[in-house]
Amino acid sequence: MDLVQIWRNVLNELEVSLSTANYQTWFRGAFLADFKKGYFTIGAPNIFFENWLKRKYLKEIQNALQKQVTETVVGIKFKIASPPPEFKNILQKSRVIHSPVDNSEPARVNANRQKSLIGNNLNEDYKFNDFIVGPSNQLAHAAALAVASRPGSQYNPLFIYGNSGLGKTHLIQAIGHAFLEKSPGKQVLYISSETFINDFITAVEAGHGRAKDFKDRYRNVDLLLIDDIQFLSRKESTQDEFFHTFNHLHQNKKQVVLTADTHPKSIRGLEIRLQTRFEGGMVTDISQPDLETREAILRHKARKHGVHIEPEVIRFIAENIHSSIRELEGVLTKIIATCELKNVPIDTDCVNEILGEMIKERRQTITPDLIMREIHRHFKVPIDDILGKRRTKELVLPRQIAMFLLKSEGGLSFPDIGRIMGGKDHSTVIHGYRKIESELNKNDRVKDDILMIKERIYTFLR
Repeated sequence: MDLVQIWRNVLNELEVSLSTANYQTWFRGAFLADFKKGYFTIGAPNIFFENWLKRKYLKEIQNALQKQVTETVVGIKFKIASPPPEFKNILQKSRVIHSPVDNSEPARVNANRQKSLIGNNLNEDYKFNDFIVGPSNQLAHAAALAVASRPGSQYNPLFIYGNSGLGKTHLIQAIGHAFLEKSPGKQVLYISSETFINDFITAVEAGHGRAKDFKDRYRNVDLLLIDDIQFLSRKESTQDEFFHTFNHLHQNKKQVVLTADTHPKSIRGLEIRLQTRFEGGMVTDISQPDLETREAILRHKARKHGVHIEPEVIRFIAENIHSSIRELEGVLTKIIATCELKNVPIDTDCVNEILGEMIKERRQTITPDLIMREIHRHFKVPIDDILGKRRTKELVLPRQIAMFLLKSEGGLSFPDIGRIMGGKDHSTVIHGYRKIESELNKNDRVKDDILMIKERIYTFLR
């Protein structure tokens, strides 16, 4: 059994579903050590990495490994070890490396830009011209453009929050690329908060010399981009170090851009002094894209693949895949690859066959009971009251959100929703659904409510 090739195939699959930051951070030192009696053993560089892989990616790793062998994968074991020589640099070799240098630039500018890109992990695919703008991300996009054009002078820090897979990483890396286009000799550093935490732990363990290197790395940059800052939660020493790093950069007019899965106020275990600094700049969200934006994303990605897809097929995909842009892109890649392998046109019948089981499974999994339970938990309103006939003010919003989610996430028809909601007429349900659909484009409170409820629903399903 070729463990190196199996692990390379697993990494190729995981790269599609994970953010670039998480992929590069958590799988850099991991390797496949053994396979016996249905158990794969994965080597990890330390206990911190082992615990994180177990908690966050165990299911994804096991599913990817199962595709590589005919024998049933019973489970995953871990051990702390350094990778053998054949596994060194496998992470980099499994990826397509994009040159950060534009050959049309003068040689001196190329050299400067190459120097400025060292260590920042920017993905060449994440630029503004590849970012599709819609109502769900319009404000965040405008703020990102402003920061890229005048870093350190306005919206500092810029804090972008929203669910996973909606484009936060794309947007903050686009800031980095645009900044370097304008100022090729400047220093940009893009990392995940996990990398910051790991670097800090390593610096503390190594002593004074490494601590100085740590400070030099993070405080001598012109633009600092950090993904998933919520993972600093409850890490007091790391928060203290980041507080001083942030202050140093901010006082020296250096730009800081952060992303998280929720508003700074909602990050539990985050020190007040950090929360107030995050809110001292610009805080904006990215929510789930609407139907038209999802269609625009699909058309753009299809063009990049060099494939033409009919409008009705694009709409069918967009109507059925809406949890995240990452999932949308992954599904499109699967459709194109499957149709090419089968040598069949990309039409509604083919797409329906490919997505049919996925759509059916999701609709069956997201039950009305699950939706109603999470609405009850969020609004602290009894389910019987939401389903009842009382028309008090405090019940209107939860009731209409229930109608919206039963349709958008549960895939139920309006008459079915009416029956679930205590025998309401389907016209009442349509009104409630359209009311929330309209509010999503203009009411931040409603947008945040739905964002948090859907996050709980999908967290429950993971």
